[in-house]
Amino acid sequence: MRILNILGIGDKFADPEEMTFPVIRVLVLFSTALGVTLLASNLAALKVWNLFGIPVDAGIFMFPITYVIGDLLVNIYGQKLANLVAIYCSIFAVVVACIMLFAKVVLPDFPGVDNSAFDIIQGATGRIFLASVVGFLASQITNNDVFARVRARQKTDELYANEDSQSDFKWRAFISSAIARFSDSLLFETLAFVGRVSLRDFIKQAMFAYVAGILIELVLLSFTAYLACKLRYNLQYEDGKNIIE
Repeated sequence: MRILNILGIGDKFADPEEMTFPVIRVLVLFSTALGVTLLASNLAALKVWNLFGIPVDAGIFMFPITYVIGDLLVNIYGQKLANLVAIYCSIFAVVVACIMLFAKVVLPDFPGVDNSAFDIIQGATGRIFLASVVGFLASQITNNDVFARVRARQKTDELYANEDSQSDFKWRAFISSAIARFSDSLLFETLAFVGRVSLRDFIKQAMFAYVAGILIELVLLSFTAYLACKLRYNLQYEDGKNIIE
């Protein structure tokens, strides 16, 4: 239980309050989108392309979406439930990787069929999945924690105690992402690409991944903040609590 409390899914945080069906429906939508995006970005990361001499994995275009969804989850449902969704997504990704490993090791090849392409993809996917799951879980837990802390400080201000503007959301989403992305870039890039590229290229890639991820999320930030405020108004639910106005 102590480990679960550290991750925020034990008794460390209060359970979310009772939800209406619209609130549950949005939770199912975001949880599904987070899991699918995580898997899709893993597969895209198998492609390493050249950007002016910098080796970049193609997952860089999709992975920032996980931060957008994560911010919306923690904003609406609170830190405990957002962490739980991130952990379940990580477990599901590991299960998928294990199934692919099982298929490679146990299932016999059909005579005359060349499965070398699958072997190559599966071999890379195992490492990519491991790196992505570790980076994703660490970054999501960190992002949710910083997001919740910044929101708590904002709520102590009497001017913001009873309202939540798009500007407030932007600040906590940006600060939490900037901090969380450091751990994600460090863990993912190290586990996924050390040994595949030179040390110099690895450093350039890790730095580019961090900066590019922040820039992509900044582009989406206005829409994310608008959506967060819109959902708060329509669902009358925020931080795992029913709003009474």
